[in-house]
Amino acid sequence: VAPPGQDVRPTSDRVKESLFGSLGDIQGWTVVDLFAGSGALGLEALSRGASRVVLFDSSPRSLACVERNLAAVRKASDHLGVAQVVRADAATAPQRLPELAGKVDLILADPPYHPGAHEYGAEKLVQDPALARWAAGALLVVEHANDTALVWQPRGPWKLLRMRTFGMRCLSFARLVEASAAP
Repeated sequence: VAPPGQDVRPTSDRVKESLFGSLGDIQGWTVVDLFAGSGALGLEALSRGASRVVLFDSSPRSLACVERNLAAVRKASDHLGVAQVVRADAATAPQRLPELAGKVDLILADPPYHPGAHEYGAEKLVQDPALARWAAGALLVVEHANDTALVWQPRGPWKLLRMRTFGMRCLSFARLVEASAAP
């Protein structure tokens, strides 16, 4: 279930399968979904064995859909990890959950494709020093429009590991420069 309108565009099954297929086994991982929308990415991680998933969104309509979708996933399986739904802007994740600093395995981010000048989109996300400090050791996967130029190492803190293109959207996989040697 997704909220009506154009604000939320759930990740297609093809992109989701490619994303999680390339990640491999995420059993026991801690996952943060920064722009939950319908919760599709975070809930997929939960259903694939993540031990903890935190879903962020600032929209009450989106969070109502996340809660409905979470209830459906829980009904379908008794063996799921912990899911936490947080009503907050993605930019505040480090301040809202400081106890997760350095303990997140995977950050999923599907921000607005063409945000306004003051909105927190993919460009600001990959340049955010607070997020970078908080995310130490995590793999970052950003879904973005293929016409969005993101700043990677050496001009930014994240090293681009690989990029997959699906029509008008891309998945960029990155690690912090300091943590780029980790698998």
